[in-house]
Order: sequence, then structure tokens, then C-alpha cells
Amino acid sequence: MITGITVIMNRSPEQLNSPKLRLQDVIARPARPDEFPEWDRLMNEHHYLGFKKFVGNHIRYIAEHKGTWLAIAGWHTAAFMCAPRDRWIGWSRDCQFKNLHLIANNTRFLVLAQQGDLPNLASCFMGAMTRRISDDWVERFGHELLLAESFVDPGRFCGTMYKASNWICVGTTRGYSRSNGHYRKHNGNPKKFYLYPLRKKSGKMLRNADTLGERYSAKGVHTRRSDKELKSLYEELGGVGDFRRAQGRRHTVACVLAIYILAFLSRMRGPVAAAQYAKALSQRELEMLGAWYNKKKQRFCPPSKSTMHKVISSLDTRQLEDVVRRYSSQRLGFAQAVAIDGKRIRGANRNGEDHYEVVTLVSHGSGAPVASIDCREEGAERAAALDLIGKVDVEGRVITLDALHTTKKTAKTIVNECGADYVFTVKGNSPLTCERLSSVDWERDATGRFTEKIDKAHGRIEQRSIDVMDAHYRMIDYEGAAQVFRVRRWSKNVKSGEVSEEYAYGITSVDKQRGSAQQLLAWNRGHWGVEAKNHYIRDVTFGEDSCSSRVGNAPANNAVCANIALAVIFQRDFGTVPEALRHFTLNREEAFEAVLSAG
Repeated sequence: MITGITVIMNRSPEQLNSPKLRLQDVIARPARPDEFPEWDRLMNEHHYLGFKKFVGNHIRYIAEHKGTWLAIAGWHTAAFMCAPRDRWIGWSRDCQFKNLHLIANNTRFLVLAQQGDLPNLASCFMGAMTRRISDDWVERFGHELLLAESFVDPGRFCGTMYKASNWICVGTTRGYSRSNGHYRKHNGNPKKFYLYPLRKKSGKMLRNADTLGERYSAKGVHTRRSDKELKSLYEELGGVGDFRRAQGRRHTVACVLAIYILAFLSRMRGPVAAAQYAKALSQRELEMLGAWYNKKKQRFCPPSKSTMHKVISSLDTRQLEDVVRRYSSQRLGFAQAVAIDGKRIRGANRNGEDHYEVVTLVSHGSGAPVASIDCREEGAERAAALDLIGKVDVEGRVITLDALHTTKKTAKTIVNECGADYVFTVKGNSPLTCERLSSVDWERDATGRFTEKIDKAHGRIEQRSIDVMDAHYRMIDYEGAAQVFRVRRWSKNVKSGEVSEEYAYGITSVDKQRGSAQQLLAWNRGHWGVEAKNHYIRDVTFGEDSCSSRVGNAPANNAVCANIALAVIFQRDFGTVPEALRHFTLNREEAFEAVLSAG
């Protein structure tokens, strides 16, 4: 947990030597998930302590100017025990256990700009981080912070940056390192310990174990926000950038998209149907949606068919995908297990796209869409899936994936970078692994077994069973692999009497203490719910594949709008999606409330 200012060679452009560059122009912000690999590489290669991975809650920060990284820093959960800090706070052991999550440790700091190019960059960056880290912690982990801390090696650094940023040196450690849960290993290298209170009377607040209130409790990142903190779908759509010229623009993108989604909720799909839906709206409803007001006619006018078509076919799909992620994850949350699967959009290649696919992250059980991403290149689904889980906080969740994603890179990313677990299906595209699993004597060597009750539906009788065993390191070398399993599916056609028996194999990083045979079978079966609860509904109920709008981004945007409509539906207690659509069609005011209301 030692930090320090390590300076490397100048990576910035010539603009750093320009007198026009000022500290006020430098922006400090958290790193985006797609920037994590580069951040990790720089820190590992150039910081004297190196870098492997964070443990617990953490945030990576970047100081940049016009896209050029000038410095990077990392924060994570506080040191479990530190005598100088504990004396300064004066808390009891009970308070320490209850309130330790309110402290963040600045564990890495690396300056990338050449020394002398931008004086006081380090202290400026540190000040910017301490001003915003509590709010960033609330956004990611659900609670505020009260104190920042850092270790400084006096043999390497003087702590000038911390002194200039008004940090307090509260003492020196005794030079012990933590080993096997205890601080008994003496390293002979005491460190200076610095603290920075993020609130007035931080020490007094940390000493009070029971009176801090709800905003300081460790709820975790997946708690549902209060209605006051939530934005309505219309407000979320208002954050989508407008690509059109200001000249001649009448309706906002939020107005057009809100009408488009309302049309989806009334079983009217495509720009032409959405324009017809808009024409049928009353003046009051158009006013609620922020439609353009014609002063000459003294009335609100609906968007035209050409406006609908232009927005849906030209809007950047990634911006709509961000709406799904923000709106759905905050409103619906998501289950302990989530599935990732891609759906190819039929007919999109009429516009020159050889491959057009939307990859969706869906909750097991409910089938609620959590996030989605599009990919337009053959074989790009794997990369798109990794990009998707990098944008969503899946820490502590179980991710189920089909055989296409059964790769060592995917396993490593899910376990090491996302802090999640995987359940893979193994087929012929992983021939060596498939051969090893199929050659096992499952009847003899299985350490766990579970058989479901016989199920009769859709004109056939079915029964599934699973055999489980530990993943031996000589057999399976996927990152974090803990168990392997074989699923047997037996079915009999009621009319013809034809019997079939199928076997499928899988790998999971969930150990037997957290995932029994019964649970693994439920996760394996629940993965295919994405087909029935998302893909089928989009195809049949929303008519995604039969929609004739194939220009530009229209196919992908239609798919994302369908996911947004599903997110709206899953917030309410309906038996089925068709039932919800019939209800919204007959009760248009409730559809408007669902789109416009933040509650």
C-alpha cells in the first residue's frame, strides 16, 4: 500500500512545452473500463512497486489534457490496521470494523509528464482527486468517504506532494507487513503515514459506530437508488447528443426517441408507424413530450416521418446503449446470475453490413435487459461481450456464456478484471477441452449429482440431470476454474414415442461451497432464458426481424429501443410482455407516466 511520485519519460506531445498549457486546463477523472488495460500496463511497467490488480473497492484516476495522459493514480480500500491512523482517530475495535469502509487508500501515483514541464502537477492532481473521490465512491459503491490515507517510503520520497495538498503526517509505521492475516512479518522499512480528512470532524464521525446515518452505510453498489436520485427515461434520453445541424431543427432527440419508444409500447414499430402514432397524440401529450410549438398555427406539431427516419437511422447506437445501461441497471438492478448472448439482426446486410449483431446482458429469471452493445464484424461477438461486461459493474455476479465465449482470455477477464465468476458451455470449438471432459468416467468419478423432476410440456417429456467434479489443474487450465460438469438432457416425444438423449459439458469458476450441483444446473438452464425472454420477444412480439427499416444504424437502434421498452415493462407487475403491451395500448396515460415519471 505504499505510494509515491514516480516520474517517467515524457509521453505527452509538444503542447506540454507551450506556455499556454495551465494547470487549470488539466482534467482529473476516473478511468473508463476500456482504459483499464493501458492504465494497468503503465502502472506495472513504470511504478517502482509494479502493479498486478486491485483488491476490494477501487477507483483508477487519470489526469489528462486534450486526451493526453499526464498522470495516473489508484485508490482502494483502507489498510486493515495502522497504529498512527488508529491513534489519530481514537476509535474502538468495534468502530474500526464498522467504519473502516469510510476510508480510502491512495495506493499508487505515477506522473507521466517529464519533470519540469508542468510544475505542481502532482499536488494539483491530488487536490482534484480528494475533492471528488467521495462523490465518485457514492456513485460506484453506494456510500460516502470520510478520510483519505497513504503510506510514503521516506527512503525514496519526501512527501512533498502530500504536504502541498494539506495532508497531515500522523506518524511512522513500525515496519511490519501483513502475512496470512496478521502483521507479524517485519520488513525493516518503516513508512510515514499521511491522512487527509474529507469532511469536517472526520475523526469524531469515525469514532461513532451507530450514528452516521444511511449515506455512510456499506450498502454495496447494486442497491436500488431512491426515487429522488433516479432520472426518468425521458431525462436519460435527454442526455443523447444531437447529431443534426441547428438550422431547421425543431424537435429534440429526446422527444423523437420518447415517441418512438411509446409507439413500441403500443405495438407500433418503425419510423412510419411511430410518425402515425405521433399524429394521434393530443396537444397536451405533445406538450408533455416537449414537441415543437408552431407559433403561426399556435399548436404543438408532432415529428414527421422523415424526422423519425433520420434520427433512428443516423443516431449513434452507443449513446442509446448507454441509456439502457443507466436506466435499466439503476431501476431494475440485476440478478446474482446474468447471461450474455448475441442476436444477429436479419436483413441488416442489405445496407452493406455483412454481419450485424446486438449482444445483450440479461438477468436470469426475469429476463430484464441490463445492457447491450452492437458489433458489425464477423467474429467480433467475443470482443463485444468483453467490452460489455467492462462497462457494467458485475463484481460478485455469475456470468453464463455459450460455447462461443469459452476462451481463456474471457475467463481471465471475468475473474481478474471484473471480480466475477463464469459458467461456460464447452463444445467443439474448444476441441481439446471438450475431448478431456467427454473422456471422463462421470458415473464413477463425479463428486456431485442432481436430477430434476420429469417435466411435461410442448408435446414432450423431459428430464435433466448434472454430474459435477473438481476441475483438476492438469485437465483444465482456464483462469479460476473450480468445477467441471456434464448436463444430460433426456426427452421423449409424446406422439411419436421417439427418445433422444443429449450431453453438454461446462466449466465454472464457482467452487462447490458456493455452487452446488443443483445450482449449476439451474444456471446452465437459466442461460437459455435469454432466447425466450429477450430474443424471442424482440423477434415475434416487437417484430424486430420483420421491420423493413434497414438504413444506417436503424437495425441496431430498433433493437436497443426494444430493450428500453422491455426495461420499462419489467419495472411493472405484468404477467407477460404481450399483456403489458395490451395494457399500455388501452391506457396511454400509464405509458406516458412510465416514460416521463422518475418514480
